[in-house]
Amino acid sequence: MNMEHKDMNIEETIIPWTSITEKEPTVSMDFSVNTNPLGVPDMVIRHLPQISGQLGDYPDPDCKVLSKHLAKKYQIQPNQVYCGNGADDLLYRLIFAVKPKTALIIEPTFEEYARALRTVDCKVLHYPLDGSAGFTLNEKIFSAINDNLDMLFLCNPNNPTGSLIDRHFLIKIAEKCREHNVLLVVDECFMEFVPDWKEYSAKSLITHFNNLIIIDAFTKTFSLAGFRLGFCISGNTTLLSAMKMQGPDFHVSVPAQFAGICALTDDTYMEHTYSLLETERVWLLSQFQSLHIKAWPSAGNYLLCKGLQDNIHSRLLKKGIKVRDCSKFYGLDSTYFRIAVKTHSENEKFINALRNIVLL
Repeated sequence: MNMEHKDMNIEETIIPWTSITEKEPTVSMDFSVNTNPLGVPDMVIRHLPQISGQLGDYPDPDCKVLSKHLAKKYQIQPNQVYCGNGADDLLYRLIFAVKPKTALIIEPTFEEYARALRTVDCKVLHYPLDGSAGFTLNEKIFSAINDNLDMLFLCNPNNPTGSLIDRHFLIKIAEKCREHNVLLVVDECFMEFVPDWKEYSAKSLITHFNNLIIIDAFTKTFSLAGFRLGFCISGNTTLLSAMKMQGPDFHVSVPAQFAGICALTDDTYMEHTYSLLETERVWLLSQFQSLHIKAWPSAGNYLLCKGLQDNIHSRLLKKGIKVRDCSKFYGLDSTYFRIAVKTHSENEKFINALRNIVLL
């Protein structure tokens, strides 16, 4: 039987394409997602068609080319890099490889640490920071690091507070952890939003500390959330090999590896990012002050805020604006919310909407 071939109209078949993302149709502006406000680098967009001929091929399971680029950037060896399907993939692989019995988390911070630890029945200890002191970590943390601890999590800059740990202090923490055979996990997914990030990053310390592993990703820095691309760095190559065994080999797609390489070769993208963030953070902080909303200075591309009213996030959502509800962060409540720093026009629209809510 002859069948007439008819070209499928993709636009008519799947409308809109946002339906294959987590975007909500009722949200017109999403300030809960703190990726780079500049969006996907132009270097990635322009060069993606080059790999159309490779989309039917299996990806390199070892991400060798991407690892070489990362090793060159951070001045380490390629075998000290392990790439994954986003930071979460690497976090879970690490937890499954180590299977810690007891872990300490500096709070408030990214909730996924505790969630991942509980999958291996790890006892999770919380070390709360004081908001009135700027959520700053100090030397009191040393008293919590002992022989009963297997793993310590630090997020630097911290999410959601935006606080930054001084590199010299970080070295002291790493030394204390080494003394007690504790694996120090440093999440640096927001580190490169800091213009002088090399002065703060722990990546250059991996040759000095075998008990140190750094998790990072392209998700936030280069706004590549849809590509799912992360990497971790450690001088403990045995640990990296163990992580590789905790999941499938082909976990980083061809487009993701290519996007990462392109992003690393973009020389102007981050310079534009620094300029925008510096200006917009200052402007937003001044606006919050006029609205009597407490906002903490941040080294990241986001701001933690505290209003006088509960559930500001739900009131904004009714206006189609989504912010991060921080009530589920350890130690915070429904008066806290986190916003991403976006372009000035977007930030103005957000402040105008917020002003209508808090001044009612």
